[in-house]
Amino acid sequence: MVNSLYLMSGENALPAKEHHYEYENELQRLIECNPQLVSYAPDDAQLILVQREFAVSDDFGLSLDHLFVDQNGVPVLVEVKRAVDTRIRREVVAQVLDYASCASGWNVDILRQLFREANGDSEGILEAYDTDEFWDAVATNLKAERLILVFAADKIPGRLQTIIDFLNRNLNGIRVYGVEIRQFQTNDSSLLSSSIVTNLSAGSEQAALSSRRNWSAESMLEYIEGDCGRPVANVCNALIQYAEQLGFHNRFGEKVVRPTFLSKRPDKYWFFQICYSTHTMPIVSLYVDNFTTKLKQGPTPDEFKRIFTERLGLDSQCVHLTKGFVNIDLLGLLEPEKLNAFLAVLTELMEKGGFIPQSS
Repeated sequence: MVNSLYLMSGENALPAKEHHYEYENELQRLIECNPQLVSYAPDDAQLILVQREFAVSDDFGLSLDHLFVDQNGVPVLVEVKRAVDTRIRREVVAQVLDYASCASGWNVDILRQLFREANGDSEGILEAYDTDEFWDAVATNLKAERLILVFAADKIPGRLQTIIDFLNRNLNGIRVYGVEIRQFQTNDSSLLSSSIVTNLSAGSEQAALSSRRNWSAESMLEYIEGDCGRPVANVCNALIQYAEQLGFHNRFGEKVVRPTFLSKRPDKYWFFQICYSTHTMPIVSLYVDNFTTKLKQGPTPDEFKRIFTERLGLDSQCVHLTKGFVNIDLLGLLEPEKLNAFLAVLTELMEKGGFIPQSS
């Protein structure tokens, strides 16, 4: 079946012929000025430019076509290629994965300054997103390697789409998709078509994307109970109560799709976070370096994992390591003995670090 595109001018239908991008820079410029063209949910998700031609590493002179952040503080890496570029299938995948591997080492203060420079003419953007809370979220996502990777082209080859789908299924905490941005012209007008060509998400996730909100303890527990059941919500509640009893700086996610809870120590290093690392199960996440920063010989992430799997008897499938983080499924803490033992270990480690008064 052949599809034709027409532009209505009064009662006349003017045929619009596809215009192929002569230079890659032409497509890059379109995306820079119109980030919605590569958004995973244009009506609900906002992408804000950090920098075009972002230097991802000083060591090798690598440069990413575009670095954005979305409204949840998740970094969005966009690489652009034209369909006629023979590198679009092989080299572009290696490039993007190379860039993503550098992300956890990016300096958030530098990113924030670049963000200010890129959006200095937009007071609304700076007012909404140039906040400590937002950039704390960016820092957390970078350290946990929670990223969105986007391949943008005028045409995504079938083999590249297969690779993207494979990555999207198998990269934990990283969303991957491709976008086709096609341009059509009449004599004096241009039309753009933007299509996500990857099986990005199920209908339930798309519904969730339209429900960003500010969360509280009540709404977070209600969401988790409806999503995972009351026992998991009870574990979440116990963790929140524990952090509040310590008198730490605690806050819930704002303008995000899924509920989050972040607890910070008096020195402003964060204690733990409750969030969703997948679409189905909330976790409690510990950033090991921040957690034991004052200990002369603090445990490594591997040692942390052994503490929770061997000492507490947690199933190893419930304890996951990402770069510098130990993430524990709340399902693994359903038994009261394991939950109590987990909290006792947290208290013990914090006492050793001098962040909780020693018990008499």
